[in-house]
Amino acid sequence: MARINLSGGSYVARSASVAAQRCLNLYPEPLPQTQGEPVAYAHYPTPGLVKIIQTAGHGRGAYQTTQGDLIIVMGVQVLVVFPSGEVKAIGTITSSTMPVRISDNGTTLFIVDGTRTGGWYCALPSKIGGEYGGFAQIKDEAFYGSRTIAILDTFFLFVNPDTTNWYTSPAQFSDEATTPFDSLYVASDTTSLSTIVGVGVLGQYIWLFGRNQIEFWSDSGASDFPFARVPGVTIEAGCISPYSIANVPTTANTLNGAIMWLGRDRSGYARVYLGQQTRAAPVSTFPVDGALQAMGDLSLAVANVYQQDGHVFYVLTIPGQSSSWVYDVSTGLWHERCSLDENGNEAQVRPVFWAQAYGKIWAVDRDNGAIYQVSTNAYDDAGLPIKRQRAFPHLLTDGSRGIHRKFMLDMQQAANVTVNVDWSDDRGTTFYSPQSLALGSTGNVWPTLWRLGMARDRVYRLTWTDPGATALMGAFIDIDPVRS
Repeated sequence: MARINLSGGSYVARSASVAAQRCLNLYPEPLPQTQGEPVAYAHYPTPGLVKIIQTAGHGRGAYQTTQGDLIIVMGVQVLVVFPSGEVKAIGTITSSTMPVRISDNGTTLFIVDGTRTGGWYCALPSKIGGEYGGFAQIKDEAFYGSRTIAILDTFFLFVNPDTTNWYTSPAQFSDEATTPFDSLYVASDTTSLSTIVGVGVLGQYIWLFGRNQIEFWSDSGASDFPFARVPGVTIEAGCISPYSIANVPTTANTLNGAIMWLGRDRSGYARVYLGQQTRAAPVSTFPVDGALQAMGDLSLAVANVYQQDGHVFYVLTIPGQSSSWVYDVSTGLWHERCSLDENGNEAQVRPVFWAQAYGKIWAVDRDNGAIYQVSTNAYDDAGLPIKRQRAFPHLLTDGSRGIHRKFMLDMQQAANVTVNVDWSDDRGTTFYSPQSLALGSTGNVWPTLWRLGMARDRVYRLTWTDPGATALMGAFIDIDPVRS
């Protein structure tokens, strides 16, 4: 029997006749080819959710401080989550449905919500789990609000919303009385002269994200304004959503780290970019570009980066859409993630924000006040099933019909798990009613379907929701060509 190889991530082309390989709530992991294993990739289930804390409100942000504490903004409450799972409110901010961004300079925590007066700060404790200082809303007239916040050399960096200006705090800002903002610490986009969407920092470079272009600044040490533009260097791609900007840690593919965002250029719209040093390139595939561009308004897209089991995931969520697109920086492959609603339909993933703290991955629910731990040992979303699906490559028999005599699943067995197998004989357009395959409780089980009819071009698809420690390697197929 021939093996059906699964050699990559989600790739549903504009025409399903070309490729219909959807990869939902599964992520591919390549196997070292020097080890002699018979498969090139295994598809593992994406992690599930374990509810640890129930609060009130909707998730707006998550952040790990430089001391290691976990800060979560839920509705109007700013919360510290301790390793034990206990929470403590350290302050309140203005009510809104918009995301917040959080940063600290080692001594002061700063939160922005994108409005003109939306800035809050407090002193950090001297050690993890310590007491936070008084929480205050900034009143300084030289603070203009910002949708994003970044830090370089103890300076907080902000963008004056909907303008061409960006500005900074004084070095080592602690409070308005002792370290007031300087109204002269303001600069403009000097090349594209467009609205600045957001700001990020990678290494020692400041990335100013305009609508269609990015320019770079660095610390010059000047007294009148501490930063200067890096001459002769720009990136001809801009940013759609300030909340899509996220830093990526060092991987084999991103030495010394990287920065990712949902961007656009002057000639088109909606691509995901990855930048290093002062260079960048799109990493989204043609199907991902097509899916994003069909979603309409992307200005509130939110992205987070987290690392688990060595995989670094960039999770891009567009509010109201039924699935999130996830880029595995470690492998360069994409997959989709979704949750299920009460009717079993695909819906937006429950978490909106992820953060690492205390050796665990934490996630914040989008609207029900829940705080989760994200675990590969959890096989459901806090009690709700997770739909997993993998569509296979097209199977053609040189233009003639083939008798599909046998389909045998190559998959890690898991007791009480049933996998539904359906297939399309019209090149991925429609699928027949599924056939069920029960996985075994031991590894010496090979679930098999027999007498599957004839087709010139067939696409098989696997779907399951039962919880279990599965891993999908592919399948074996027995096809006999016929003269027709």
